[in-house]
Amino acid sequence: MASNDEHGTSGVDVSRRTAVVGSGVSGLVAAHVLSRSSRVTLYEADDRAGGHAHTHDVALADGTVVPVDSGFIVHNNRTYPTLGWLFAELGVATQPTDMSMSVFSPAEGWQYAGGQGLRGIFADLRTSSRPAFLRMLVEVRRFHRAAQAFLEGDEPEVPLRDWLAQREFSDTFHRYFMTPLVAAVWSCEDDNALEYPARSLFTFLRHHGMLSVGGSPAWRTVVGGSRVYVDKVLERVADVRLTTPVVGISRRATGGVRIVDACGGSEDFDAVVVATHPQQALAMLPEPTQVQQRVLGAIEYSINQAVLHRDSSLLPTAPSARASWNYRLDGDAGVLVTYDLTRLMHLPSPAGERILVTLNGADRIDKAAVIAEMTYEHPLFDSRTVAAQQELSGCSDDTIAFAGAYHGWGFHEDGALSGLRAAGRIGGVW
Repeated sequence: MASNDEHGTSGVDVSRRTAVVGSGVSGLVAAHVLSRSSRVTLYEADDRAGGHAHTHDVALADGTVVPVDSGFIVHNNRTYPTLGWLFAELGVATQPTDMSMSVFSPAEGWQYAGGQGLRGIFADLRTSSRPAFLRMLVEVRRFHRAAQAFLEGDEPEVPLRDWLAQREFSDTFHRYFMTPLVAAVWSCEDDNALEYPARSLFTFLRHHGMLSVGGSPAWRTVVGGSRVYVDKVLERVADVRLTTPVVGISRRATGGVRIVDACGGSEDFDAVVVATHPQQALAMLPEPTQVQQRVLGAIEYSINQAVLHRDSSLLPTAPSARASWNYRLDGDAGVLVTYDLTRLMHLPSPAGERILVTLNGADRIDKAAVIAEMTYEHPLFDSRTVAAQQELSGCSDDTIAFAGAYHGWGFHEDGALSGLRAAGRIGGVW
């Protein structure tokens, strides 16, 4: 591992030792910032750093090997400013991508795509000739106006399900627009999608230009895959310890903290950033405060099984209805979302080959087409989570600070920003 001096940080105070627990984007940003002014030790339980920044080397049909992301894939310069700052500082190259989305129900004969103009909306004659579909398109415009008005007013927060019912949106709108949108963006089940607090959801949608037909930011992917930025950060961290789970973080009477790992190690540091999921963080604290117990304990996660594969039978049958994000509804079998990485990352496509990643659909994918299987976790957003977020700052101090995408909307930018703030809380300067 390269020393800090080799990367132009010769002003580091080697007498000050800080630790970062967790090497997802929050931990990586915190470690990057703290490495400027202290000697950093980065702990990671897994044998791979990066968390959702997960790049695979995939061999295509013609033998070409390409880097492919299966977790964090897209960002934009407008609503991901912290990540943009990090990429600029590290010299990470990015490229434009397509952020279209389709909805496909084979049993009910529905398929259309948004974000591709009229060609995608009217991709399938059977769908576009239905009066219910045409009424849904009108409802989308009404939804945009109603959500904007709700944000401008002072009505109390309510779950999305109740907000839609109060305004008498149709079942078709629920089933083929609103639920797919939320479930695909937050990688959650349909029932959880409808429990999302409406005001928080609409704030996110407006922030990302999604409460209007136009105005969305220009989305991008990392050239070479997200591991490019992960590796560049790790080069600048003094001490990286993979496969080293932390089991205890306790305060020392003389100041600082003592960190105990599952490998039998015990070391003292001046301060630590805990960049893990909140329940994991709680388990590391022998004596959490009442605030930490209440707040960190209130935030729950969903577990998603992800499959990297080549089975394009999961995509819509109409070519114009295929998109970057493809939400499929299969009756009682539930829903799944398939991301077209060939499209998103501008991969070569010999003989029409598609490289895809599907959430929660392993039983419907041709086993011979599977490349890799992963498990990812995403924060669940309900009224309890949103209330807990208002108290998160009270969990941290200048010795132990917490970070993670759960501090925001659960995305890479939220993780990056929380890592930046946590590093600042324990003395980091950027």
